Amino acid sequence: MRNVLLAFSFLFASVFVSAQSVNSVTLPPSACQGDTIVMTFSITSPYNLGNTFYVEMSDTAGSFTPSTIVSNVTPLNTVSTGNTIDVYVPDNAIQGAYKFRLRSSQNGVETVISNIVIAGNPVASITAVNYFQLFPGGPLLFCEGDTAMLVANQPPLGQAYDYQWLEGGAAMAGETNDTLYVTTSGAYSIEIGQGLCDTRLNDTLVNSLDPYAEIGVSPGMGITFLSNDSIQMCIGTVATLGVTSLAPPGPTYTYQWIKTDSVDIFGNTVTYAVPGATNQTLDVSTTGMVYLEVTSQPGGCLDTTEGIFVQVDSIPNTKVEIKAWNWQTFPTNTLCLTDSVQLTSTDTIIGTWDYQWQVAYPSGSGNWLNLVNDTMPWMVVDTSIIADTADYRLVIDNGTCNFFTNDTTIGFVNFPTLSILPGDSLGFCAYDSILVSLGGNGLSFSWNNGQYVGKQNFINTVGQYVIEASGVNNCKTYDTLDVYNFPLAAAATASPTVISPGESTLLSASGGSMYYWFASSPSTFSNQHGANSFAIPTADTTTYYVQVQNMNGCTDTASVVVIVDEQDSTIINAEIYGNLQNVITPNGDGMNDVLDLYEIMNGDPCEFSVYTRWGTPVYHQEVYNNAWGGTTDGGNQLEDGTYYFILTHDNKIRVKAAITVLNNF
Repeated sequence: MRNVLLAFSFLFASVFVSAQSVNSVTLPPSACQGDTIVMTFSITSPYNLGNTFYVEMSDTAGSFTPSTIVSNVTPLNTVSTGNTIDVYVPDNAIQGAYKFRLRSSQNGVETVISNIVIAGNPVASITAVNYFQLFPGGPLLFCEGDTAMLVANQPPLGQAYDYQWLEGGAAMAGETNDTLYVTTSGAYSIEIGQGLCDTRLNDTLVNSLDPYAEIGVSPGMGITFLSNDSIQMCIGTVATLGVTSLAPPGPTYTYQWIKTDSVDIFGNTVTYAVPGATNQTLDVSTTGMVYLEVTSQPGGCLDTTEGIFVQVDSIPNTKVEIKAWNWQTFPTNTLCLTDSVQLTSTDTIIGTWDYQWQVAYPSGSGNWLNLVNDTMPWMVVDTSIIADTADYRLVIDNGTCNFFTNDTTIGFVNFPTLSILPGDSLGFCAYDSILVSLGGNGLSFSWNNGQYVGKQNFINTVGQYVIEASGVNNCKTYDTLDVYNFPLAAAATASPTVISPGESTLLSASGGSMYYWFASSPSTFSNQHGANSFAIPTADTTTYYVQVQNMNGCTDTASVVVIVDEQDSTIINAEIYGNLQNVITPNGDGMNDVLDLYEIMNGDPCEFSVYTRWGTPVYHQEVYNNAWGGTTDGGNQLEDGTYYFILTHDNKIRVKAAITVLNNF
């Protein structure tokens, strides 16, 4: 409605019976249906007490019969100017020109104002598209995410309307078409204008509807909540899912459960509606994602809940097996004390299941205890756990259920005992042997990797022997036997080694506790059983031998050669054989490298021997080849010095002389 006050001034000089009159009576020249217009006037004196004023409206023909009062009676108690009366134009007034008159309660008609044009308001209405109502007269509803459409009525043919949409009573910027697209809840209305007149509709409530459904899981035995939207349970367990919240109230709803627990032939996840699952609850027993579609009735507004992941663990009926090591052909559950065995289970998943190995001791007792830190699908059993026969098993746990594998018994066998008689460090005389015996409960014995077998063996070679005793389960015990010769190094010397006929030489021996001297030719001894003995040889060259025996009863023999020099000269028959070479220089220069006795041998096969100055033989040749270059029988070069040689033919000395060896000359 509008209050209209326009400054049109009309002067009416009507005079009341009591000489009371009004002037300056005004009304706006036009108004709209339903408007409130303001009539102004002034009252001239004298003022009649108790007099009131009101306004009447004619019909379109200008007749006041019947009279239509269109204002509230306004009492005026004094002479005044600028009085106003609110004049209400009926909503059903026909468009046209009207007369309005101001009357008083005492004097009748005071004044008439003619030709006030009353214009009709435009017709305003809204038609809603894509909506529904829960009950008649209720708000218009559309589904969350959809768009509702409000359409205003069109003007009569030949006329034009101005449109302005409002939300919450406030004009919506830019919304001046006859159609409004609504995507959010609110109170919407429209104001339609035609010329000076307009019509504003009451607010129309338009709300978006979303079921806002949520689902949850009813707690139960064997169900583990991993999070608000994920549960875990063991195979065979059934979980019940159901609606936990649904807003707003009012509509009725239909339900359809959705699952993703299978894949197609290409490995893609298949989402499908569970046949017949149209209740508020659903029982699930398989792994997969579960959703609920909630649809409002009426309206068909659909909401799909957040999914709940159901993880159903199926722990297989796995069994523990003994795994062979790389060096084994077949695994065994009977071990030696230093052995170990690996137990492993099949169908294992690291990171999903928890594992715990247990041991029961004594075997068969059923007293199972967790093994600390053994939480993998495999473990190594050795004597660090229990050095005896015990039972082992694996507990598999996924947080909601667990499984006990079969029992596996692992036994340990003691090593066989082993002893060496008469001891593990034995000595014997050279060229002798010793009987060694083994004691213990071994089933078989091997010496030096099969060099000898059995419990007894005669040993005649010095060295270290590794003895292996094999027992039950082929468990082995090892020991070592050290065999050595008793030390004995017999030595014999003569001083001097070259004597004149009839002289004696002092024989000396060492290395033992008992001695016995003898010679290659008849000789006399001062003490044939002593370490020292004077001897007088009876031949030009005599080899003296001494047999030495130590405290262990071992014997050894040493020798020394004594030469009887029959003449002052070192050359025998020099007048026959001429000059004799007395120096060799075996340095490879081709000069005096060897001892040349060719002329002395005179083509005869002569025996050749070389001795040290103490009579120790160093070189011998049955038939001398004139090629001796100062070496031993073994080919080693002699040190620089003087040596003696004897050249014999038919057991007769042809030459006995000294020879000097100079290697680097």
